[in-house]
Amino acid sequence: MEPTAVLYEGTPGARLSTPSLTVVGAEASDVVTEALRLAGEGWTRLELCGGLPVDVASEVLDALATEEREEPVRVGLNRYGFESLELVADFKRAFDRGEAAPQVFLVPARREVARVEHADVTIIPVGSLRETEGLAGDLAATGVGMIELYGGLGTDHAAAVWRGSGGRIPVGFVGYDD
Repeated sequence: MEPTAVLYEGTPGARLSTPSLTVVGAEASDVVTEALRLAGEGWTRLELCGGLPVDVASEVLDALATEEREEPVRVGLNRYGFESLELVADFKRAFDRGEAAPQVFLVPARREVARVEHADVTIIPVGSLRETEGLAGDLAATGVGMIELYGGLGTDHAAAVWRGSGGRIPVGFVGYDD
C-alpha cells in the first residue's frame, strides 16, 4: 500500500498512525496547513474526507503545487455514487443539526492497523470483499450513518458495502483527478 494520509474535518489530532497509514482530524480552517504538514512528513498519497468541500480540496491541491518536493503527492477526494446521494444528503442535514449517526472509515487490513473508536469516527480495517459486505450488514443494523473507504479500497469494496447494508448506508470512496 502506498503511504496514505487520510485527512478529515474533526477533532484535531491523529486517530491512527502507522508507517503505511495515518488518519488525522483537523479544524476546517487548518485543513490546508495540515495537508502541507503531512506532505512534508513524506506522505505521498493524501485522501480527503467527503465532508470537505471541493473548494477546500482545490486549495489543498494549489498549496501542494507550490511546494517543492522530491516525490509528488497524489490528492484524492472521497466521493459518493449516485445511489448514495439521497442518503448522504440526509446524513449531512443531520450532521448540520448535530444529530448525525456514527460514521465509519474502512481501511485495508494490515498487521499494524487496528480498529479505532473515537468520538468523531470509528476506523475499521477490512480484508476481503466478503468481510466488507458482512461488516456493512452489521453496521447497518447498529445504525451507522455513513461509511467512507480509504487507503486504496475502491469501487469493489464500495459495492460490497452497498450490498451488505441493503442500500441503507451511503458509501463514499476516493477518486483522483489523474
